[in-house]
Amino acid sequence: MEKFTVILHPDGGRRIIGSHPLLRRLPEKVAQKCLPFMSVQKTGMILDSENHENLGCLIDVPGFFLNWDKLKAENRCRILAGIVRSMKRMDASVLCFPWMHQYLRRDEILFLENEGIILLDGFYHRLAGMLLLVKQLLAIMAADVPYFEIGIWGADTDIGQTWVEAIAGQVNRMCIGGRDLKTLQRLADTMLRTTGLACQVTDIPEVCLSDKNITVLAEPAETSYSKLKPSFHFQTIRNSAVSHSRNGAAADDIHPDYNIELAWMAPPQDVEILQELDPWEELGVLDGLFYAVSRVYREEIRFNIITLEQIKRLHALYELYPVKLLGFIRGSRRIHFDRFRREYFKRRQGIVRIQ
Repeated sequence: MEKFTVILHPDGGRRIIGSHPLLRRLPEKVAQKCLPFMSVQKTGMILDSENHENLGCLIDVPGFFLNWDKLKAENRCRILAGIVRSMKRMDASVLCFPWMHQYLRRDEILFLENEGIILLDGFYHRLAGMLLLVKQLLAIMAADVPYFEIGIWGADTDIGQTWVEAIAGQVNRMCIGGRDLKTLQRLADTMLRTTGLACQVTDIPEVCLSDKNITVLAEPAETSYSKLKPSFHFQTIRNSAVSHSRNGAAADDIHPDYNIELAWMAPPQDVEILQELDPWEELGVLDGLFYAVSRVYREEIRFNIITLEQIKRLHALYELYPVKLLGFIRGSRRIHFDRFRREYFKRRQGIVRIQ
């Protein structure tokens, strides 16, 4: 079984300083200045809870903590080379880094790949989780919001098409938008033939996304607009490490009631991690686990194109292992479905509004 490493979210060095026998005794400002000179740190282990087999490691990269964007190219390369050396010492070849596209340039990604490192950014799980999530939310709200309207921008891409095909049969009205009107029209014809849903087609972001219950960005919308106040907003742009990316129409500018950053999925129960992780770090662990144990998953992610059939096979793997959908992440808060039901219906009654 291939071992994997997960890069933890940079926290300014608090984990390293708190666990280091010398740094934790120094004044904080002095300890912080030492971080850029430190090598990759092993922060924790990922174990099989039954036989305590080592599945992977959690690591901190001090070079990411302070002024990473301002470092010279040679210094950035030195830090990346340190990651490669550390992974070889740990006998690991798979690197899980959900923030990869936020931190690494394309040439740096190629450098790691040329060194034999397999890079995973968690995007397949992020998309698969959101597609499960939207179906659950629609089911919860069915009695309260009987008429659902959804706008999907970027439906002329593989990600957007996957969204359209996944939920076309569950909504009352859908507007699909993008730059390629011919591709959009073919998709609309297919949806009408297979589901009976007549999709509106547009190449104007405002038309696609305004006055909808649910909006989806599968690619950046390069226009600013003001009439966007959806109940739910999903941003699933590939090569975007965080859902509130400021490319195009940022989620912060849209003011949705629920800006969905990530589906909250519980990792398999037979995995033991001796420290608390944030949701994005859990996504990295899930990606590494599936790559390590599932040949089907390894074969699927070799392809650059995402299809609904691939996502369905990933959903089937969730049931097999199992991975349970518990809720979603909003503003770094974990919102359980039970909590969502209470808060959402209270808000609909005008009792409370979630900020």
